[in-house]
Formats: sequence, structure tokens, C-alpha cells
Amino acid sequence: MCYSDYQAYKRLKRIVLILQFTIPLTIIAFVALYTFLPQSYPYKKPELIAITRGDSLGEVIHKLYNKKLINNPYLFYFIGFISGYSRYIEAGTYYISANESPASIYYKFVNGKVATAKVTIPPGLNIFQIAGILAKNRITGSRAFLTECFNKKFLLSLKIDKKTAEGFLYPNTYIFKIHSNPQNIIKEMLNEFNLKTKNLKLNYNDLIIASIIIKEADGNRKNSMRLISSVIHNRLNINMHIDVDSTSIYAQNLSIYKKSTQTGGVFKIKSNMKRAYLKIKSPYNTYLNYGLPPTPIANSDIRAIKAAIDPAKTRYLYYISTKSGKIIFAKTLNKQNENIGRYFK
Repeated sequence: MCYSDYQAYKRLKRIVLILQFTIPLTIIAFVALYTFLPQSYPYKKPELIAITRGDSLGEVIHKLYNKKLINNPYLFYFIGFISGYSRYIEAGTYYISANESPASIYYKFVNGKVATAKVTIPPGLNIFQIAGILAKNRITGSRAFLTECFNKKFLLSLKIDKKTAEGFLYPNTYIFKIHSNPQNIIKEMLNEFNLKTKNLKLNYNDLIIASIIIKEADGNRKNSMRLISSVIHNRLNINMHIDVDSTSIYAQNLSIYKKSTQTGGVFKIKSNMKRAYLKIKSPYNTYLNYGLPPTPIANSDIRAIKAAIDPAKTRYLYYISTKSGKIIFAKTLNKQNENIGRYFK
């Protein structure tokens, strides 16, 4: 071998040696950069990705790629395969953005960082209104939720031997998983109810009266709750119609819901009183029926429940709510009419 050939051989050997190190290092660096850098730098709105139990890594990647949340499905698959993450992906619904790195996405999947929504259920909402809030926040479908609220077998498993979960869903601020099982939502709200009322001697009629109080007090007149409670108790004691608009509105909503379940139509809740509701033939119509309605008509907070158990000691039988929100009470019908003439001229 001549000298020039030997020099060329040495240069080639040096190049091969360099390539043996640089090519793997380049590949490793490329994979590492892909793994830990965001897929996209301009802001991208997060998308919901639902992973069902039994989904393969390929199926998960297909969902991500279809929504343009990853730009290289093969590399994403390679990372999941060599890291072993593919065996630990948890089922659930996740918020995923293209601004996240593959490592961040796998971290969510492996640690079950599912999508959640924070919702506030104000005092005085009925199950139909709660269903609307849950559906709006994509926590669960309104019809699925209402179905479980009337599911007697499920309610019995919760030790609620009643026709409905109405009255047992405590108003509060909750953090629920997106696409939750409606039974889990009912259980959590019932647990909060049990926690709040555990020291009270509470019966079902108290819950019904509390639901009427919270509706009549409209959530803004807390100081009037025990007085409203006294009116309801006083009327019940002398077998007088309690004549409450909110029970008639509930009767109308219940009727619409039952028809919608039979026809599969859209259910739209009513919130304002109409004169026609006074004639609805329903056990919830307290203008036509004596006594209390068969179930609560809303879900009350602890103040309304305590007011139902411990009404003020009065002889009031009537009250009106003025335009300013004040509640005026009266002992006689003459005084009630006088108040109506004075405040509603």
C-alpha cells in the first residue's frame, strides 16, 4: 500500500469512527428534543381526548393525530413503546393541546390527569336545573343524569327509599371529571348532604318544606326563611292550602320531562309562573291539593333546612314579595289584601 492510499485509509477510518458516534448522538438528540419540546408554539386551544379501557397505543395516537395534537405519530409511538408508557395509559377524558410536549402528554395519560370542571350549584336549584349546568360543562349528559335521579334501584343502594334524588343533592362548589358517570356525581353530592345534616334530626317532610322555603326566599332573603317556614307550618296545622307558585312550576317541569322521555324530544325547563299552571292536575299543585307535595321541589342549603325544622313562632298565614325584594307578612286575609294594595298599586 502506497503512502497516499494509507493516508486516505486513515481519513476514511476517522470519518467512520466519527459517524459511529455522531449519528447515534444526533438521533438521540433529535428524539430528546421531540420528546420534551412542544408540538406547536402558537397557542392552540386544548381538545378533549377520550381514551376508553382497552384502547391500544396505536388507537390513542390515531385520535391525537386526527385532531392535529401531534405532528409525528411514528415518533410519538416510538417514545411510548421504548419507554414502556404504553402499558400504563389510564382510561379517561383528557384535555390535550398541541402546545404540550409528547412527554407532557404521556405524563397525563400515565398519571390519570383527566380533564375536570369546577361548577357551582347554587341553593334552590332542582335536579332539572342541575342537569343543565352539568351538561353545559360537559360533565355528564342531562338526560343521563336525570335518569339516575329517578333510578329507584340506584337510589335504594344509596339508602334513599324515595322516588327521586331531589332534595338530597347538596348545593356547593364541586370539581367533577369531564364525562363522569352520573351516579358518581349523585353520590358525591349526597355525601356532602349527609355531612352537612349529620347532626340534625331530619325527616322527609322537613326536606320538602326546606325546598319550598329556598324557592320562596329566592336565595337572597335569608333572614325571612324562618318566617316563611312559620307560614307553611301554620297553614299545614289548620289544613289550609299552602298555595305556593314554585310547586306548580315544578309540576309543569316534571310533566314536560316525563313527556320528553316518552317521545325522545328536547326538554326545556320552565322558571316563570303562568296562570295556567294553577290548574295543573298534579299532586305538586298546592293550589288544588292540601298538604305538602310528594317530594322536595329543589335542593336546599343548611339554612333552609334548619328553618324548616325550627320555624319562627308566629301567627302569620300570608306573605307577599315586593318589587324591591322585601317579604311582607300578614296574619289575616284583610291585612294581606291591604299589603297587596299598598305595594302593588
